[in-house]
Amino acid sequence: MNIKNKKFGLAEFAAIGTWAVVFGISLYSMIRTTEDIPKDLGYVVLFFITYLLTFLSVTMGFVSRSKPNLISMLILLQLLSAFALVWFIQLLFLSILTVIWVAVLPHFMSIKKSILVMLLMLITWFSFYAYHWQQSIIFTALLFSSFHFFSILMAYQTIEAEKSALEAERLHKELKSAQYLLEQATRQNERTRIARDLHDLVGHHLTALIINLQVAGHISSGEAKDKVEQCHSLAKLLLSDVREAVTSMRESQSLDFREMVDLMIENIPHLIIHNQIDTDLNLENIKLARSLLSCVQEATTNCLRHSGASELWISMAQKNNILSLSLIDNGHLDDKLVKGNGLIGMQERVEQLEGKMMINTESKSMNIHITIPLTQSQSGLS
Repeated sequence: MNIKNKKFGLAEFAAIGTWAVVFGISLYSMIRTTEDIPKDLGYVVLFFITYLLTFLSVTMGFVSRSKPNLISMLILLQLLSAFALVWFIQLLFLSILTVIWVAVLPHFMSIKKSILVMLLMLITWFSFYAYHWQQSIIFTALLFSSFHFFSILMAYQTIEAEKSALEAERLHKELKSAQYLLEQATRQNERTRIARDLHDLVGHHLTALIINLQVAGHISSGEAKDKVEQCHSLAKLLLSDVREAVTSMRESQSLDFREMVDLMIENIPHLIIHNQIDTDLNLENIKLARSLLSCVQEATTNCLRHSGASELWISMAQKNNILSLSLIDNGHLDDKLVKGNGLIGMQERVEQLEGKMMINTESKSMNIHITIPLTQSQSGLS
């Protein structure tokens, strides 16, 4: 059951189908015992519908994960609806509704806390049933409790499998981005080598040729002098073209940072990312590009693992030899931010580049602003 996915999956269909079967059998059990409409039928229908609506609101993403208090209230309301049904109907299989309920818990709390909540619920549920209907149900309680344990452990295993898949996908995208950076660096380094060879070899030889032609022009006369001067002019023009080509090759050495980020964030599930980068990095600053990519990756990971954000805005700009990178999400954080290894690693990378990183969580979302001073060799941004 994928809580973050707003599309129906097999788990959701199974849960709703199970609810429908329990609902139908419960109504049939109430109606077949009397020819008149049971007086409690309206309440039973109301609580069944309440149970379904709260389940859908939580599992289908109708309520944002950035509102944990509201989600907790809906989960509690779902459970209270099931308890209310036990008050009106003497059916042991109503505990199937709590089997569905416990499968939701691992999506919002740790497995240890989920199991503790489940145990408290089971004790309360079967004690309430036994007291209200004056019936001993010890063996039935043990049987249904095993179903609850199975349900919660399967939900936990599913969540862990999804996390592993997301982590593998994240590493794959990070590898693609790093591979692109390496390809760009290799390509540009080759262009730099060619430009250097043109300057050092062809340029020097042309300069020597121009000097010799200039000398030859002074010691020749007549038609030969005219040909020498013509060759001298062509050699000077060729040297100018070579210098212009070398300059053009050196000045065009930039890394498409936006494309690198796009490769990293492509098709990340459950997160809408707005890439507002329109600044390319100079080839000479591969270390800067690698560090900034790591910061973007860490911000994306924070959204998926911690803040529960559904959107992330990435923007980068350069002004007066200062490079600014902003990473802003719409998640929900605790009142007191505790920096983990990820944020500490970002801070260390920025400090190695003599930059500054500021984190603002006043709006309960993560707002990271990074500024890095650029040296003359680094400031070749386009």
